[in-house]
Amino acid sequence: MESLRVLESQTYEHIEIVISDDCSKDDTEQSILQLRETYRFPIIYSRSKTNLGYDRNLREAIGLATGDYVLILGNDDTINPDCDLKDLIAFIEQNDFPDIGFINYFEEETREIIRRAQTTGILGSGPEVALKYYSCFSFVGGIVMKRSVFLQYNTNRFDGSIFTQIYLACVIMASGHVLFSIETPMIIKDILPLEQNRLSFKDNLPRKWKDYKKLNAGLPSVLNVMLSGFQDTGTLTQEVVYKAFRKIYSNTLPFWIMEYKKQKALPAAVGIIQGMYPPAVKNSDLLSAFNLFRIGSLYCFTSMASLLFPLGLFEKIRPAIYNWIKK
Repeated sequence: MESLRVLESQTYEHIEIVISDDCSKDDTEQSILQLRETYRFPIIYSRSKTNLGYDRNLREAIGLATGDYVLILGNDDTINPDCDLKDLIAFIEQNDFPDIGFINYFEEETREIIRRAQTTGILGSGPEVALKYYSCFSFVGGIVMKRSVFLQYNTNRFDGSIFTQIYLACVIMASGHVLFSIETPMIIKDILPLEQNRLSFKDNLPRKWKDYKKLNAGLPSVLNVMLSGFQDTGTLTQEVVYKAFRKIYSNTLPFWIMEYKKQKALPAAVGIIQGMYPPAVKNSDLLSAFNLFRIGSLYCFTSMASLLFPLGLFEKIRPAIYNWIKK
């Protein structure tokens, strides 16, 4: 409801709100139906009778839309009230109606801007572009899709992966559709009042060695949906497989190790190292023997370096590292 109150201040007239209620147990339905009678913009509301899960519910929401473009918001996200969707529409019109894009966002609690977009402009298309930018679609808030393109590639194959948007992004980009990015932080993440409970990965991290377990932070699932996108578009090569694994093991795995250290959960940091042992990761059989050896060597180096690297220094240089990775 807080998100809807913020959205109502937008000046762009041609907005419709689409809500796919994944079998909520509270008074959401009653509140939305009541609000819909007086709300400034039309609201399309659908409530499932059984829980669909994240991926299917996301696809259902996009499918319910009737406009040419869909701007996705998570259930805790909203539009930055300092930004106007008119600017997004103007960019789309001025750039010959690109097919898919992502927008920067910031977290309500920390006000930290997450700069997944380094520029406002057209980034291109094709498998190399997909390989470079797939990780920008891990957070669903601020993803923009041309609805006709979504309908062309919509599939239930990756329901349950929690990364169906990464598959869709990869297959859309690899198929030759045009990608864009918006540097302005137009999205606010996690706007729930602090007194309301938020589910977080931090809540269940093993912080004591007696609770130790193997972890993977969903990284094998990311690899699977991403490589499937290349495979389905006929662009999967040994070079693509190697670069996909290299990006996970050089960028993403070290990030999670440092994040777990930040949360004072060293057992979790060691657990994800064990859980991401390359030969045991799904799709590692797609790597040639030589490339598997290269990834194994990278895994050993980045895992040890991340465990030993001072957390305080990492926090100081993290923005610079993040910006360098995204370039």
